[in-house]
Amino acid sequence: MQRSEDPLVTPEGWLHRGDAFVTGDGVQLAVFGGIPGERARVRLTGNHRKQDRARWIASVGASDPARVTPWCDRYAPCGRCPLMHVHPIGQHDVIRGLVQDGIDAAGLQGRVDAPIPALPTPALPDLATITGRSTRHPRTELQYELNLVAGYSDQRSPRIGVPGHDGRDVVPIPGCLMVPETLRETMKVLAHHVRELEIWPWNGKVGTLRAVHLRASPVTGEVGVLLSVTRPSPMLTDLADRLASAHPAIAGVAMHISTPPGYTWDRGEDGELGVGMLYGKALFDLSPGGFAMRLGFSDPWPARPDEPALLDAVDALAGRPGDAAVEIGGTNGVGTLLLSRRTGWALGLGLPEARARRARENNAAGPSTGAADFVSGPVIEGLAAAYSRLDGRRPLVLLNAGTKGIPDEVLDAVLALDPRRVVLLGANPRSFGKNLKRLTAGLNVVRVTPHDVAPNTPFAEVVAVLESEDRSLPTARAPRRKVVRG
Repeated sequence: MQRSEDPLVTPEGWLHRGDAFVTGDGVQLAVFGGIPGERARVRLTGNHRKQDRARWIASVGASDPARVTPWCDRYAPCGRCPLMHVHPIGQHDVIRGLVQDGIDAAGLQGRVDAPIPALPTPALPDLATITGRSTRHPRTELQYELNLVAGYSDQRSPRIGVPGHDGRDVVPIPGCLMVPETLRETMKVLAHHVRELEIWPWNGKVGTLRAVHLRASPVTGEVGVLLSVTRPSPMLTDLADRLASAHPAIAGVAMHISTPPGYTWDRGEDGELGVGMLYGKALFDLSPGGFAMRLGFSDPWPARPDEPALLDAVDALAGRPGDAAVEIGGTNGVGTLLLSRRTGWALGLGLPEARARRARENNAAGPSTGAADFVSGPVIEGLAAAYSRLDGRRPLVLLNAGTKGIPDEVLDAVLALDPRRVVLLGANPRSFGKNLKRLTAGLNVVRVTPHDVAPNTPFAEVVAVLESEDRSLPTARAPRRKVVRG
């Protein structure tokens, strides 16, 4: 395609990040705002490796019935809500289609008998309310975390926002309705005081501020502000004091020093993100899946406060007192903690040591109805060490695969334990499909259920329930661990 043209295209399908795509001669065209099967005129915006990129301009002929007008004025330049042009029920169709594509790509056509169910019908948007700047989008829950970058405006003043989707470096989103009001207000006061104190963003050669991570506790409403900076500076302490004075919800401010050209958020080998406190509290109260816990600036927070996919996975394992339960993967040990409250004991494997340490703290501070052990390090080594405790107990296994999936050797080791039931929880349809195929070598698929993670995006967490044909009970009971508190 020539760059001077606004070509006519008909997208063929969806990409995992929410763009529609057109297959070209060796080069794929990703169309932001497109819908598969709808002929449209598009504007080419750039290219990356073997992919050209374009933006939808107008439909040619009949529009797709699922098309709606995006209600956010930052929809195109921001790009964080790539499906905002699709009706909410249509968004769920996109999610189901991507999950099915992942299963088919793994070669499981016809081998997964359980159909992928429709997601729960979302509340339909009241467009008049939305365009009137309501404080909450009725589509689904808010997002309580926000990653921002630091850059410059056209007038070369400091700017805080998200990475631009369509050519701009930084797009401010102080009116974003996908986050709580406290985070919107925090973005405003942060940008104001960064400019006033002349804390210059890193420009590739000089500057202090690289990025900002905002979090709001859905339990208390308190906000934590984490600054990624190139070096310490007295101005950062001044900034923290000003932020705390500017908004009562800002309860903690911290900094992470990351020296360019290294990663903006640079974790150590133990998974710990080095953090220095500038103001206030370091730990925040959360209740993922109903389990009260405290997490800090270095800890990953749940994608959804209510953790619907994780709760579905734990429920599907149907653990009872005396069962042996194992979680492999995950981010903060919540699955292991929830399982231990049902079975009396659960083992968590695969967390980096820093996260395993926090999970142990939350286990010790939690209710005394269950015990959880956490073993960091390679999962294969953890399974080998725990084999004598699991052999003959036909454990219940939760595979928390995230976006990267679970290595084949780990899946084979799980199957060697002769589990009664396995639940695979994944966030990438392709790696999910590959893992599912590997597990079908010894287990039967009962159901596959996607869960919506973020409004106006194709991102989903998918639960697959697998069972052994052998329904016999274990020959031994799971060990009971004494919980050491303090």
